[in-house]
Amino acid sequence: MEKKEPGWKAGYEAKKEQMKAWLQEFSKYQQDPQQIMEFLEFGSRFYHYSLRNTQLIYQQNPNATFVQSYSAWKQMGVSVKGQKGIRVYVPKYVTYLMIDQQEAVQLKLATAEQRAAYQRGEIQGKQILTYGIGNVFDISQTNFPKEQYPALFQMGRNSEEHGRWIEVLTAFAEEELYCRVTDQDMESISLRGFYRYKEDSKEIVLNHLLNDTEKLSTLSHEIRHGVTYQEEMDRAEAELRADMISMMLQWNMGIEVTESRKRHFQVHYQIVWKGFGDHAEEKMDHLLEQVFQTYKQINEKLELYQSMSQKADRKEQKYGREYKKNVGVVR
Repeated sequence: MEKKEPGWKAGYEAKKEQMKAWLQEFSKYQQDPQQIMEFLEFGSRFYHYSLRNTQLIYQQNPNATFVQSYSAWKQMGVSVKGQKGIRVYVPKYVTYLMIDQQEAVQLKLATAEQRAAYQRGEIQGKQILTYGIGNVFDISQTNFPKEQYPALFQMGRNSEEHGRWIEVLTAFAEEELYCRVTDQDMESISLRGFYRYKEDSKEIVLNHLLNDTEKLSTLSHEIRHGVTYQEEMDRAEAELRADMISMMLQWNMGIEVTESRKRHFQVHYQIVWKGFGDHAEEKMDHLLEQVFQTYKQINEKLELYQSMSQKADRKEQKYGREYKKNVGVVR
């Protein structure tokens, strides 16, 4: 007698196929650097999510800004307004019963007899990490007060904050990347900065004439070279990776990305895409995966340094500016 599939499975499989279709549709964008740039701007807000889940969120709601699960919103005392969730993949461990060497049955699909034997220890079980389907909801789908949005995410930062971000990025570069950051007279008003690599040292040099916003823009670009510099890496690919990370950092910090930076990105994207040849989609997806992983790591560190800087500010108000100098937050 043929075993009847549970009623929920058909709907679940249909959702999985739809999610695969969304990801396949996204892969078509990879030939267009303009669309990829729009996705990078979108993804700059979602560094807590994997590349694959960010792609899924983008495909379902390209205007999403801050998403969480239903339970996460509930824990904050926030209600979801009964709207359709955004599907994402969620990690979970699934228990399989090892019936024999050739057969393994998922615990929830096992017969009553098999489950009983498992409980008695007569059948061994094995947990396997897999990915199920979950839902997240954008802040616009909740009753979270609009006037409190800045507590969860920034819709832009004023120029006064750029000086603080320079301190944060400088601390990150020097303490995490062992890369010195200096201001120097370059005897030029057009040269903004550069990354200098030697066997025994790394340095980011910035034009001393730059204002805070220009300096932050340049520093966020050059710092990317310090994160992923590899002598064997193709120059065009190294420049592309640097552009991707620097633009995402700038969008996240509320800095307008210059048209020259966008053109620089588009030119190098086309060079790298062409160089990838017949496997361009697969290789570009891998490159994006690495970029998003690095961007996430940088942001997690920056959050830590920003928190340290804010604490130092509070101490400065109490003890004076010498406190920040002594703890190394201000250089």
